[in-house]
Amino acid sequence: MKYFFALSFFTLSTVLYAQEPSTLQMMNGKLMEVYQFNDSSFTNLQFQYDKNFFKRERLNNRLRRKEKDYFNQNLVSEKAAALPLVLREGAAEREEVFAVTHPNGNKKHFYYYDEMVGNDLSMEAMSDFISGESDARVVSTGKGWFYAGLGIGVVSGYAARQSIFVLAVPPLFALSANIPVIKIREEYVRDKSHLNNLDYAAGFESYTRSKNVREGLKGSAIGILVGLVTYAIVDNNR
Repeated sequence: MKYFFALSFFTLSTVLYAQEPSTLQMMNGKLMEVYQFNDSSFTNLQFQYDKNFFKRERLNNRLRRKEKDYFNQNLVSEKAAALPLVLREGAAEREEVFAVTHPNGNKKHFYYYDEMVGNDLSMEAMSDFISGESDARVVSTGKGWFYAGLGIGVVSGYAARQSIFVLAVPPLFALSANIPVIKIREEYVRDKSHLNNLDYAAGFESYTRSKNVREGLKGSAIGILVGLVTYAIVDNNR
């Protein structure tokens, strides 16, 4: 019996590999490939997804950023290519999904303009905004803010180890990530028709600032811990 289930899973996996997946465009800018998509109910959207999909995307994006060829789908990490297809049952609330695009090109939108429920952007404007978020997810890492926060945190933790105000450094530094202007270079834009599009830029900047804040907070918090530990070691060896 166990061989039957193994064979059935292998057959299903083979069939799904042969099939072209549908693509979910999430409201937060994520793009997700799914199989067996079903929106026939009035509740959650049902589908199957590959457990390794986002890990594969992270590896591929890391390689593409290294090569500065951010949206080249032919650049595939060897580690990503080696990851197997592992299917899981999944679901998403309709409010979380902007649209689904099927392999035949048909696209269905779940977002709709309605100020009464908080959907105050037109369909076109929201589409541009989400495209900006999606592109920013590929190119924005926030690592500059992480390492800057790490350095400031180490210095602050070491120099102000006896002051409670040192705890204010991470949130203050993280908030400073909202100050600089976000530059959107042409190579950062997947669809060049979005250049100079204000809604697209707003989505790109929104995600990038959020990423910078998170990385700055993480880096400075780790830095303070390192600074405090360093001082303790130095002080004990005096």
